[in-house]
Amino acid sequence: MRERLSRPVKPIRNAALAGFVTAAVLTCGPATGPAAMANAAPSDPGDQTTAEQRIIDGHVVKQRGCTHPALAPNPKGVIWDSPGFTPNAGGTGTVTDADPRLGGQFRADWVDGRWRIGYPYC
Repeated sequence: MRERLSRPVKPIRNAALAGFVTAAVLTCGPATGPAAMANAAPSDPGDQTTAEQRIIDGHVVKQRGCTHPALAPNPKGVIWDSPGFTPNAGGTGTVTDADPRLGGQFRADWVDGRWRIGYPYC
């Protein structure tokens, strides 16, 4: 809820005060400690199950953005290229879709606790 001020607010005219405020903001830096950790998004597990779920989710979004709306993606699974999935690293492979016109290659990399999925098609 906002309160209406009864008088107009004037800009800071005191250079010393403005400098102090600026210095305080610049030296504080980003929030750290338990409060900052509580607000941080949880990281992804580096396991195959989570990677494949992120790949499938991304495939659906990617296909919706690059194919005709009548061609709804219906992913059936993930096939990993040799040497296969590597925990906490990723790999490459193909998403299979019920419609053979859909699906395609992907690259999964585990970076900074998150799955980064790339789809070179479309």
